[in-house]
Amino acid sequence: MDNLKYLIKVSLFLWCCISINAKTKFSDRQVATMIPKYFARDHNAPKITRTRVYGENGKKVLHLNIEVNRNRYENQMEYALSAMASVSQHAARPFDTFVLIMEQNSRQIKDEKVAAKAKCTIDHFVFKRVKSDKWMNKCIKIEEI
Repeated sequence: MDNLKYLIKVSLFLWCCISINAKTKFSDRQVATMIPKYFARDHNAPKITRTRVYGENGKKVLHLNIEVNRNRYENQMEYALSAMASVSQHAARPFDTFVLIMEQNSRQIKDEKVAAKAKCTIDHFVFKRVKSDKWMNKCIKIEEI
């Protein structure tokens, strides 16, 4: 009887360990290589010029440079941030910040840098827990560079 209880406890423990780690996690390098593949699926996606993963002030950053067309500027920004959120949720260690550099195709318009809080952006695009207005006001910061 004691052996049966012990066997049940061990099997429950193993089942819990397996179910907790059931989600596949990817390294930073793998996440960085998945981003261009994500963009390749959509022929309207902006062109990627650079993808990086680095640490800055103790925070993990996913950095992406894209070329934007001024006619589709906002859609391209949201598409890129949505792609970053979708892919980065599978990282072994979560990202803290997404940095998006939007390189304009016109010399008259300055390039812009978007810094977005990763958790909030994932909650907005992937899980739909954060409304668009709150996300725009609290989660992202846009500046000209």
